[in-house]
Order: sequence, then structure tokens, then C-alpha cells
Amino acid sequence: MSALIIKNSRDLEGSLKQQASEEINQWYELFYQWSRGLCKKKEMFVRPVFDALAEDFHVVLTNGVMMNKRQYWQRLLTLYGSRSGDAPSRIVNLKLNTIEDSHILATFDLIKDGELNKKFDSALLRASSDAHNGVEWLYVHESAHEIIAPAQSSYPTEMIKEAL
Repeated sequence: MSALIIKNSRDLEGSLKQQASEEINQWYELFYQWSRGLCKKKEMFVRPVFDALAEDFHVVLTNGVMMNKRQYWQRLLTLYGSRSGDAPSRIVNLKLNTIEDSHILATFDLIKDGELNKKFDSALLRASSDAHNGVEWLYVHESAHEIIAPAQSSYPTEMIKEAL
């Protein structure tokens, strides 16, 4: 019986990680389309981003400003087309760790080809039967960093080449 419980627990963990991965990738695709002005400027297009945020959601932006769900939504609406012409960001080094049975701690880099700066994001997501992908965003912390040149880095050269 305990082997069955462990198996079910692993199945739940795998499912939660898959849901979190899908949510993160879909969220960033919507954000890209919206912030580059590649979609119609209609709130319904970006509404899934708002709907995926928990009521007690908070974000810390790269400039250190903390926002709640309503503040972030207002900011997001003003970003329509503001980054047109910017290269797309790619999610790399996505790591998903389960916390208890219903939370995922996600960390990942956002890089743009040819740029020497990257964003590193950490996010806490929670299982939610009401959310489109089965998870909702609780907290995000964004930070910006320079990508270190191979001669200055302790990272393997392959990781740096992948980032560039």
C-alpha cells in the first residue's frame, strides 16, 4: 500500500511540475506578444495573465519595486507595444522544485540572443483547480544580471554559449 501512495505522490509531483512548466511558458509567450504589440490591443488577449495570478500575488521588479496583483495588472496594461523591436526572451535553465504537495518553486533565466544581460526570475506557484493550467502565481522576484564572459566565469563554457 505505501508503494502505491509513493507512486501516486510522484505522479502528482510530475503533474504539478508539468502544469507549472506549461503555465510559465504560456505566460511568457502572452507577455511577449503583448509587450511587442504583436496582438490586438484588447484586454481579453492579456486577461489570462491576470487570471493566473493569485489574489495574494506579489512581484518584485528588477528595479526593486514591489507590486500586488492589481498594481501589476495596471502596469501590464501600459506595457502594450512598449518593447516593439526588442528581441524575444528565451527561458533557459528552468528548474522546478515541489514544496509540500501543492507548491512549485521555479527558477529560470530569461535571455535575449546577442545580449550580455539576462534576467533571473524565481517564482512560487500553487496548485489551483480554478486556474487554466492548474496552477496560479503567488510570488515572482525578478533580477537582472550581466552574463559573465567564459574567461571570468566558473560556469562551463557550454552553459555560457547556450545563453548567448
